[in-house]
Amino acid sequence: MNGIELYGARADGVSISIADTGAPLSGADLVGSTWTGVLSNGNTVALRVDDARQGTGTNADVWSYRFSISADGLWRPLCLEHAGNEGFADTVRGTWNLERGVPGGGSYHPDAPQFTVACRGYAIAKCVELGYKPWTGHARELAACVRAMRADYCGDGTPYTVDGTLIDIYDQAGVQIDDQDWVPEAAGTPEGASCVSKKTATRFWQVAHQTPSCYPHALKPENSCGTEFSDGVAIITELPPL
Repeated sequence: MNGIELYGARADGVSISIADTGAPLSGADLVGSTWTGVLSNGNTVALRVDDARQGTGTNADVWSYRFSISADGLWRPLCLEHAGNEGFADTVRGTWNLERGVPGGGSYHPDAPQFTVACRGYAIAKCVELGYKPWTGHARELAACVRAMRADYCGDGTPYTVDGTLIDIYDQAGVQIDDQDWVPEAAGTPEGASCVSKKTATRFWQVAHQTPSCYPHALKPENSCGTEFSDGVAIITELPPL
């Protein structure tokens, strides 16, 4: 693994990258198998697949797995739901840079020869289940969606939101459409937000109460931001009216 966050307690969720074939896990026949991952600090950790289930509808191509991780000789759940129950994880090809506050932090590398295990209910898995799947040609939208979910406006891996904040996401590719009469927040790219509509219509103002380091010199407020897809914009986020 090139990075691990075990408990899913932060707004940006959990991601683990396992060095193996690079292909997404698939199939219930993996239940009972064990895997060895390498952490970013060079240590290894054992993972076990305890259960598997296939998605339905538009996510029938997504398999979710319940993993356990071995620590101090004991197996414990890798993913926990908000209620404290054991949770499932999705898998997606490629890796994320888990650093914060640095150039390249939070970036997605879809061509890396590893895959990521992402706990459901958090940014990466949410975006995959919205339809932004690299294997259907939407790696660019996935990268932008994950940054947007995390409110990583500056594109350096730093989130400016709190867990549970409602947002609407739609894209130019037609995977998600604008079906809410909400207020435009930001225009998202794989590198972060290209602009915000106005300061008071952002999550950093409404819920995080912390000004991003790139605002307003690089991340500029624009009245027209989020009203159209300008060059380089992959997705647009909206917030409920106050």
